Amino acid sequence: MASYGLIIITGGVVGLLAGHLMFRSDYCMVAMFRDLFLFRQGSMLRFLILQLGLTLLLLELARLGGGLSYDPPPLMKTANLSSMVGGCVFGFGMVLTGSCVVGCLYKTGAGNVLGLCALLSMITGATLYAEIAPWWKQLTASWTLTQQVTVPGSLGIPSWWISAPLLALWLWGVTFWQRTKKLVVPAHAEGYIQPWKTAAGLAVLTVVLCIFTGMPIGITTMYVKMGAWVEQLVLPEHVAATAYFAGKGLNYIPPLMDQVVSGGAGPQLDAIAALQLSVILGILTGAFFSAKRVGEFHWLYRVPKIHYGMSIVGGVLVGLGARLAPGCNVWHVMGGVPFLAWNSFLFVLGLLPGVWLGSKFLLLRLS
Repeated sequence: MASYGLIIITGGVVGLLAGHLMFRSDYCMVAMFRDLFLFRQGSMLRFLILQLGLTLLLLELARLGGGLSYDPPPLMKTANLSSMVGGCVFGFGMVLTGSCVVGCLYKTGAGNVLGLCALLSMITGATLYAEIAPWWKQLTASWTLTQQVTVPGSLGIPSWWISAPLLALWLWGVTFWQRTKKLVVPAHAEGYIQPWKTAAGLAVLTVVLCIFTGMPIGITTMYVKMGAWVEQLVLPEHVAATAYFAGKGLNYIPPLMDQVVSGGAGPQLDAIAALQLSVILGILTGAFFSAKRVGEFHWLYRVPKIHYGMSIVGGVLVGLGARLAPGCNVWHVMGGVPFLAWNSFLFVLGLLPGVWLGSKFLLLRLS
């Protein structure tokens, strides 16, 4: 594990800062998409657009400076429609549970028991995927759209040919929002961080992680590993016989290292654990200390029982959808979209109708 030191330290620091920022600004991707359909309100989406545009810009600068060892990152796959299906399941589930794979972490760190319930349910859903993985892979084998991972790769052009016009449009939009004061949210809570600052911070943290580890933030393969650890205590023979747990989907030489590291979804400490567990623990810790500092840490559990039921069902769907894709909203939206990855755009195309269906379901439940 000594060889993983830089990866673990980088992931931990990124997680600490991300947890602090997201908690203090209540930076919630679920609300950004859900409110678009529930309340016809898309004001929070502009902060996500700000984040993605800045990430795209920083990635292009990192390319020009030779700072990206992997472009695209090793775990990004060739375009497959399974990402759209997984995105739809994920979107429906995250509306029901009220959290995404990272939102439940900073909420749990602040003492929100409903967030903890969502986290445990996501771990369960992600682990359940191991039982259907062979069937799903066989079913989706013919769904491949292109052997290329990114849009520029498919077109055979440098990424800046696409990034440049997108960034010009982005800059115009951000300038307009800044001039009309639409990037500032009225707030009086102590220690509140404006969402635009969190958006900028997350963009920087994403690129820093790409430079030092070769990959953006990832979460849900670690959720499978957590589930596998628990399952191994109860059914060790079954875990040993499950093909998905035995696979090694990651084999690469991290930046600033000279040896190959590997990792998979099985119950072992490996490169996946170094990459993702460090971020998860960092987010939990960052949110905890941030909440304690402003006196907002307290165990919040007195909510209607129906909320727990929806959190459990939605969490299972989020975890399952993240594995069907494969990848979650953090991996695809915050990481893959700025890399112009096909699967990430397909994930978003599936996410939107999933969120719409989830919003319709919520309206029926509330009416």
